[in-house]
Amino acid sequence: MQPLFINLTSQKIVIAGGGRIAFRKAKTLDEEQAHITFVAPVFSDEIIPFARQRGHELIQREAQPEDFKDAFLSILATNNRDTNQHLAKSLDQCQLVCVVDEAGEGNVVFPAAVRRGPLQIAVTSNGASPKLTRKLKKQLDEQFDESWTGYSEFLAKCREHIKKLSIHSAEKNELLAELLDDRYRLSEDERESKWAYLSSLK
Repeated sequence: MQPLFINLTSQKIVIAGGGRIAFRKAKTLDEEQAHITFVAPVFSDEIIPFARQRGHELIQREAQPEDFKDAFLSILATNNRDTNQHLAKSLDQCQLVCVVDEAGEGNVVFPAAVRRGPLQIAVTSNGASPKLTRKLKKQLDEQFDESWTGYSEFLAKCREHIKKLSIHSAEKNELLAELLDDRYRLSEDERESKWAYLSSLK
């Protein structure tokens, strides 16, 4: 499978299922400001207040293939293997589909992700070993601590400024390479000093 990062802002996402796994997927997608519709006969005590608070739609009945017609991403997370399989087979092959209990029946896998500002690191075993995926995510969480949040935001701000400078591309690349020095990650004072210098350039 080819890893991709996809912008889901304002996209329609339909989740078949109203339990723990459906809720967990929805919480992740809600951070992307997606429009989420849950379809299930019963919803957990977590999903109902979450959906109402965040403005997501609840449809209380068994999911049907028509429910996913206009979905940008479909997530099949019912607690019934046959239902998930049936829905997966009924959906258009061009749609993005995640089948939570049998990844091979869909074309989307949710990776374990570490986010530090603009920096995102994702890892998956493609279902081979969820325990390995969790172990690696824990290691990444420890390796990329919160110092990377301010640093990655600093890099983004500097890059936008440097791109607009009226200097040769080789000089821009040199400035960008300098920012990779670890002192800028470790020291806010160093970042502020560097930003003051870059801001003086025209």
